[in-house]
Amino acid sequence: MYKNYQSIKISEQCLSDQWPPKPDRALPTYVVNLDAPPVERWKDIVANYKDELNDLLAYMKTFIVEISPELKFLIDLVDTKLPAMADTLPAPYGDEMKGISQGSGLPLGEVVLYNVFYEVSSFCTSVVGQDQDGNIFHGRNLDFGGMMGWDKINHTWALTEKLRPLMVQINYTQNGQVLFKTTTFLGYIGSLTGIKPGVFSVSINERNALRGGYIGLIEWIYNINRNQSFITFAIRDMLTKSESYDQSVKYLAEVPLLAPCYYIIAGPKPGEGVIITRSRNGSDDIKPLGKDNLWFLAQTNYDNWKKQPIYDDRLTPCIKCMQAKGKNQVTFESLFNVLSSRPMLNKMTVYTSLMKPATGQFEAYWQLCLDEEASCRPW
Repeated sequence: MYKNYQSIKISEQCLSDQWPPKPDRALPTYVVNLDAPPVERWKDIVANYKDELNDLLAYMKTFIVEISPELKFLIDLVDTKLPAMADTLPAPYGDEMKGISQGSGLPLGEVVLYNVFYEVSSFCTSVVGQDQDGNIFHGRNLDFGGMMGWDKINHTWALTEKLRPLMVQINYTQNGQVLFKTTTFLGYIGSLTGIKPGVFSVSINERNALRGGYIGLIEWIYNINRNQSFITFAIRDMLTKSESYDQSVKYLAEVPLLAPCYYIIAGPKPGEGVIITRSRNGSDDIKPLGKDNLWFLAQTNYDNWKKQPIYDDRLTPCIKCMQAKGKNQVTFESLFNVLSSRPMLNKMTVYTSLMKPATGQFEAYWQLCLDEEASCRPW
């Protein structure tokens, strides 16, 4: 179905035939042993991805200012301030970055740049749903790399394509057991999407706001204010330390942050789901599962209580599709179909993750939006 909004052609779908994805779309899985010294944890893994990491970082340095002129300061600091920044980060993150630098051969400043980049740029769709029996499911699309180098021949975003070879699932172990799992880009040590079995699952969406993450980065780099957390390190802290859904929600709602964002959290028990709309210093809104008698929550990159921008309304089609599926169809299959439907699936979408907090079930698949199947938006 196509709708014309002020000359913007948007394809809206609610598909039912995308599950199951082919086995070769499952992301490769690696183990990071938290009992090992932080500087050693990533060395062997990143050594196999040297070319991909070098290619990505070279491209990022060239085109990062296309996102915003304000970000040029990061490029200017790659060889001066950013290497020293690793020593200012809370443990174990600085030492892990040093290990990634040693294992990949990348300069430490470039590894730091890679790991702080999410603070200032990403798009996403996240959904939490509860079925008629009270089971909680959590799905998310990660959209990344838009506005950086549109390839007119292949109709793709260049940065998005350079990220694809780095998509992995990481199982973090402690005392020989899996403590939590994440979907990430290899070499990136924060957590964008993760699950701690039996405790909670979480995804993060960028919040489009004036004076976003780059202000917090400036404050951190120049030691103006370091009493704040990087938004993806806050997630990993909870995945490592949290013992309950409530503890995770409270922390992510209150911790001072470098950047505004949305935290989408699901728990193992009925009714445990929430969207936390974060400013840097607190929560602007907390929307629990069940509000307005809704059995699901959906979030993209704009405040969910406001009218969505006409050029990027993924929320309204997502809500329509979830309502069409119904409460009796909250499964990995239905969530994957929703997240594989346009415009939730778009040119920036790189993966879909599916999580069930109660059991720890966690699956992640690469995604690719092709124009020949239906009109596919560039953002």
